[in-house]
Amino acid sequence: MKSECTIAAIQTSFSQDIHVNLKSMKEHINSCVKKQPEVQLIVFPELSLTGYYLSQHVKESALTHDSPVLKEVAGLAAEHKIYLAFGYVELGEDKRIYNSIQLITPTGRCIANYRKIHLTELEKEFFTAGNEVVTVETEIGKIGLMICWDLAFPELARMHALNDADIMIAPSAWEVPFDKPFQHFGVSRAIDNSVFLVAVNHIGNSDELEFFGQSAIYGPDGEAITRSLNNQEDILYAKLLFNEREKLKQTFFSMLNERRTDLYGT
Repeated sequence: MKSECTIAAIQTSFSQDIHVNLKSMKEHINSCVKKQPEVQLIVFPELSLTGYYLSQHVKESALTHDSPVLKEVAGLAAEHKIYLAFGYVELGEDKRIYNSIQLITPTGRCIANYRKIHLTELEKEFFTAGNEVVTVETEIGKIGLMICWDLAFPELARMHALNDADIMIAPSAWEVPFDKPFQHFGVSRAIDNSVFLVAVNHIGNSDELEFFGQSAIYGPDGEAITRSLNNQEDILYAKLLFNEREKLKQTFFSMLNERRTDLYGT
């Protein structure tokens, strides 16, 4: 694991046209790498590749793992030698549909596929809930995968922390008027577990839903290293200093080491 890494979060809007979204992702990746050549991880919002639309579109846009579109996205990671995380509608081998994210390595390999565990009431009509906690080892540290509403559940984030996650990512599609909970949950999950956390949100509209942006990258002390204060297109960058995180954990933010598991289990 490296002592530091530079990451980016892409806050933008996505349509129902996969190829339009793919073109947008390519453009944002190119822009991101050009502006910050040292970037090692880029994170896109929930269902960014296929668009966040809770309608028949879900079935029509679902992708299997051998989809040429997914292979093309993986090629972008290999081309730029970066880790890449993005959301998409997944058609599983069981023929069920999942709200998923993939994490691609700088060699273009899918190292993790996470299916959203906690679905919102609106999503339950269209998706099957996942049942696996995914924390994955990478060259830039262990990464815990979450999606949107998962942020509201401290138990999931704690499981990632107990799996030694250094970074948690939460691609999101969080809508008006719940901007305050989105911020509070991000701060809480970061500070509770003394981890870096990326909460990257959509902007724009999806039918009756309006997304507010306000993406952020939080430090292990719960403070925002960088954040977007509006619902405009934005690219957030942050340098994560893992040695500083270890110092924090050994001083005031020592909660993980001081848990009374004899009283309350995990």
